[in-house]
Amino acid sequence: MDGSVANVRRVGPPRPGIAERIWDAARTEFSRRGYHGARVQGIARGATCNVALIYRHWASKRALYLDILRAVWVSAAAEIATLVEGGPDGPEAVVSAYLDAMMKDPMGAQILIREFLDGAPFLSALAGTEPALLEPVRQAAATLGAHRPDASGVEPILAVVTVGGLAALVASAQEASRPFLPEPLPPDVWRNHVFELLLHGLAPGRAPDGSNGTLSSAGGAAGAHGGLNGPR
Repeated sequence: MDGSVANVRRVGPPRPGIAERIWDAARTEFSRRGYHGARVQGIARGATCNVALIYRHWASKRALYLDILRAVWVSAAAEIATLVEGGPDGPEAVVSAYLDAMMKDPMGAQILIREFLDGAPFLSALAGTEPALLEPVRQAAATLGAHRPDASGVEPILAVVTVGGLAALVASAQEASRPFLPEPLPPDVWRNHVFELLLHGLAPGRAPDGSNGTLSSAGGAAGAHGGLNGPR
């Protein structure tokens, strides 16, 4: 992604003060409930202010949500572009970049997942007025396609959208693994297992040292249980 996307409008939370409290409370509310389930009253409670004060800073719930969604998307896109350009080539770069970008902001990943589950209507609206917002997806697809020119049946754009959606889901759902494991997975262990799963599916992958990628006992619970892929 080039710098033009991030410079179209100011990205991120407003300056410190009541608007920043509203912003943070709204991120929490939208991440938990999505746009349709979120309530302005819930945002006001989280920001310890009244509803009228919210409308002094944003014209509507929709306007607030669009600002937050855009900030999440642009921030993730900038991170992904940096990681793709500076990381390994090919599919590994795309999977690694999306996974790391989503795990950097799990709450933002939850907002994206709920938007995707609704059919991405607001993201489509943003892209309609700012087509450059989709450029990072096209660049990632080009990276993927350049290294898999003979991949029959794989549409690069759809592959990137799928990987991005799964990465967001994974980043927002790490807590879901807790009932199934005797102890929480360290973040790096969780990340490495998910990376292998997204890159290779359920087929055994190959680690850089030539092994089958299964983590040793140093991985704690993940090593003992084979992590997300199961014992190999």
